[in-house]
Amino acid sequence: MLKLGLKCSYYTEQLYDRLQYKPDIIEFHLNEDDLFGDKRKQLENTITMLSGQGCDVYLHHPSKYNGRYLNIITEQKEDYLFYHLSTRILANICLTHSIKCVIHPHYLPTAASTINKENTDKMVNEIKQILSYGRDVFLWENSIHGLFTAQNPNWLDEIVRPLNLPLAYDISHAFISFKGNNRLLLDQIEKLDSYIQYFHVVDSEGQKHDGLQLGTGRINWKSILPFLTSRPYIYEINLKDITDAVEMYESHLYLVQLSKHD
Repeated sequence: MLKLGLKCSYYTEQLYDRLQYKPDIIEFHLNEDDLFGDKRKQLENTITMLSGQGCDVYLHHPSKYNGRYLNIITEQKEDYLFYHLSTRILANICLTHSIKCVIHPHYLPTAASTINKENTDKMVNEIKQILSYGRDVFLWENSIHGLFTAQNPNWLDEIVRPLNLPLAYDISHAFISFKGNNRLLLDQIEKLDSYIQYFHVVDSEGQKHDGLQLGTGRINWKSILPFLTSRPYIYEINLKDITDAVEMYESHLYLVQLSKHD
């Protein structure tokens, strides 16, 4: 059974657009100020409203602080403190509402995300700290380049398996990590199957972060389809208009058609 999962902010214009499609799942991408004061109240009220309508809600940890992409092992003290404060708050929200939150250990390739033993040890320690705020709350998402990615040959053995990490697996990020190799992509999904709890579904040419509508890139969706029927996911397509989710919905129709020809 293919479910419809859509992404947006919880602000009215985007949310009402998504709700017209009657989604099974909504993922809220949060900004740094969404976790405090009146905005947090509005967020929690929206979660309650959607849950009451039978829609599953997932949150996405803010990707930036003061305009900088976050990294779990940053040397920047201000960013480090925000990463921990925000994850404590999100753990509290998720535990209160029985929902989960997608989180990136890092985004951009930096010295701190370079693949080596020192960084691996640091990352494992930092992830353990975040897990202490809420063991089952966070779903850890792979980036494209660096330590917490499909590009790292030791990702499973040195980070995911020892920590028994639940993953939010971004299919296009992995595809780009593998330079557009569908065989390597499918092999890794099969290996990580027991750890993947959630997918970001988006097509790609496999060369750079392009966020394509399904069927317009080079990912072989036929082979991945069986994995998508057994767990939640959202479509994470680059939209022409952020207030109009048509490319996400058309991606869903593409998968539905594909499943009928299975």
